[in-house]
Amino acid sequence: MIRIFFLLFFINMSLNVYSNEKTLKYIEKYSKIAVNEMNKYNIPASITLAQGILESGNGLSKLAVEGKNHFGIKCHSSWEGDRIYHDDDEKNECFRKYKSVKQSFEDHSLFLVNSKRYSSLFMLEISDYKGWAKGLKKAGYATNPKYADLLINIIEKYNLTTFDKNRSDLFAKNTYFANSYGLPYLIGVGIYNFDKNNLIYSEVNTSFAISEASLSVNYQFFSNFYSGCKIGIIYTPTCLNEITPYFGGEMIYKKKNILYRIGVDVPARDNFNFNLVPILRVSYLID
Repeated sequence: MIRIFFLLFFINMSLNVYSNEKTLKYIEKYSKIAVNEMNKYNIPASITLAQGILESGNGLSKLAVEGKNHFGIKCHSSWEGDRIYHDDDEKNECFRKYKSVKQSFEDHSLFLVNSKRYSSLFMLEISDYKGWAKGLKKAGYATNPKYADLLINIIEKYNLTTFDKNRSDLFAKNTYFANSYGLPYLIGVGIYNFDKNNLIYSEVNTSFAISEASLSVNYQFFSNFYSGCKIGIIYTPTCLNEITPYFGGEMIYKKKNILYRIGVDVPARDNFNFNLVPILRVSYLID
């Protein structure tokens, strides 16, 4: 009887060691991608890694091996990419299939960012991994009633919060250069900084007949939508040949690395040609 007990104990210890080794290898292999995604989309790297570990079985599940799907994301009606079928809550369910694991991590970020039901999570601090774990469960990411506890246990067991502190400096990761195109200013360049729920940018735009330089502060009021105000100057060399200060407002929709923008500038001079200058613009963030 004692021999059987020690044999079972040894087998259990061996399995735990094997499992821990696979998890540590997974963390080592994919932590850099998780940190990059955190710096792009403000999703804690600890949460991304914990979900990847749990959903993919350390990258060894059928979905992970055959479909490069590390987060158990199903097809849904919006998915137009490759598919793989697997038994889950129901038999032969449709899951997203990726060309690479990196693409799976990127799509996981976009899945959370672009879904209304997860929008409240982005109001949380990066350090609040418990809030994120509970929020994911509450929003319906998984049906397992212990899903939040499982994520929290993985994060704490492997000290994954270390990666949440690995946020790069402000300029390197949260800030992007961008090229803009639109009306009445045909082209422009700028610097855009995303910090939590705020977007601050400075840019210069021109149509050669009229140019402007501005500083803007915006707040993320819903999912990928931002709204804010700006101040700046308008320069009209071919007409008034003078500099006119202005203030304005803007609405911005962010989809991946593209900003769709609509707004209005209000010149502060009575003798300016227009009382209002409507703005339509598309900006491409340079990663």
